[in-house]
Amino acid sequence: MKYMLLTAAAITVVFGLSFLIAGLIRRKMEKKPPMWAHVFIGIGTGLLIFCAVGFGYLSIHYTAQDEALAVLSDHSGVSVSEIDGGYKIDSSGEKTAMIFYPGAKVDATAYLPLMQQIAESGIDCYLLKTPFRMPIFDKDAADRIIANNHYDTWLLSGHSMGGLIASSYAAEHADTVDGVVLLAAYPTKKLSDSLKLLSVYGTEDSVLEQDVYLHAKQYFPTDFTEKIIDGGNHAGFGNYGPQKGDGKATITAQDQQTQTAFAIRQFADTFQ
Repeated sequence: MKYMLLTAAAITVVFGLSFLIAGLIRRKMEKKPPMWAHVFIGIGTGLLIFCAVGFGYLSIHYTAQDEALAVLSDHSGVSVSEIDGGYKIDSSGEKTAMIFYPGAKVDATAYLPLMQQIAESGIDCYLLKTPFRMPIFDKDAADRIIANNHYDTWLLSGHSMGGLIASSYAAEHADTVDGVVLLAAYPTKKLSDSLKLLSVYGTEDSVLEQDVYLHAKQYFPTDFTEKIIDGGNHAGFGNYGPQKGDGKATITAQDQQTQTAFAIRQFADTFQ
């Protein structure tokens, strides 16, 4: 919701300034162009400014740390392979898979350590790479994974905005998805009671708005589990460094991810 409000405000400001600029240009011209030209110039200027600002905004992102990238070359235990639209972290199991949407403006590879721990417990993980690192631009990315693979249990998961998108997908595909795992996130659509939900967040998370989260509980299915990690924060689910506006964690990211992976394994066991 916050991203949508900020986007709406940005669009309003950009096009307001564009028409102001177009008006000033028209006023300076000796031969005044017709009003339709004024509108055309305003829209064109607005689009140029919006594209430039948008590209600049999307170019600034959180990069994966070295320990996350090291998972790509770690051949002990689970295997990691690049697939169309992301990565597959292959476990020894064959019955359960989890599709994961990264947080907004975060390198997908930053979540490899968490995916590795989850896969070590027997759950195949599909880590998505979304356009411009924004999961909102490819909500249906899970379609490609589900269409080309067969599992008894499908879990949809995501961190922050990625969790919002994952829950939105699950709300529209309750006949295919079995469970939802939200990391520092909440749904904005009612989830079917045929689904199970696991919600995980840290006590030191200052990015997740608690009042919005509590309000969003009305969209939870009847069967849900909440895991609150003592000392965990918002960025601790990935390995991309501190996040603006976040609280200071009192545990390591590895500890937070270990607790998260264990909670997900317990959640997955309820489907057996």
